[in-house]
Amino acid sequence: MRGLLLSGALWLAAAGAGSAANHAADKQALEPGGRDLLAAPDVQWLKIYPLPIYKERWRMELAVSRMDQAMPRVRQAFTRAGAAAGDQETPASAKPGLRRKLSYHCMREAAREVVRELRKIGRLPEPRIEPVLEPVALPEVRAKILQLTAEREAHGPELANMPAVALLVEELLGHLRGVEASLRKTEVEIILSVREQR
Repeated sequence: MRGLLLSGALWLAAAGAGSAANHAADKQALEPGGRDLLAAPDVQWLKIYPLPIYKERWRMELAVSRMDQAMPRVRQAFTRAGAAAGDQETPASAKPGLRRKLSYHCMREAAREVVRELRKIGRLPEPRIEPVLEPVALPEVRAKILQLTAEREAHGPELANMPAVALLVEELLGHLRGVEASLRKTEVEIILSVREQR
């Protein structure tokens, strides 16, 4: 598949201002049996990929024997892993068996380290991991970047005469590169519930 975006833009720029022959061809394309000029492209070039702050949400529940002794160690575990605190934690209750909730965000590897540290403090089952948004395939994004970059270089003189199209290509490339950078790291949000058991 060649020239998906740039070649299409060049074709539009070179086309006439709507001659009778072009009008007839367009009409034929819309009629049954006409040429399928309006078929959906194989690649959606104007697709906007989401850039969520967090890619995953980890929900965890830690059971401890003494809330007052466990909480400083819990905070230290997150601090050592380089996690940043999220929303303000819920206040503790003096009654046993109630909970305190905390939220943090960090990289996935740091989250795994936190899990190991928390298991030294109390009983922690496996985290429940939820994707925040539908995953985006890095190879798909990378392929678009490579093809657009190659065609931009190959059609430099033509693009110089079409500044609006050139800006459109640069804007799309900027978006794709931002998505690529985001996909190369996985940030997670951790929601931890600490429960005192006596």
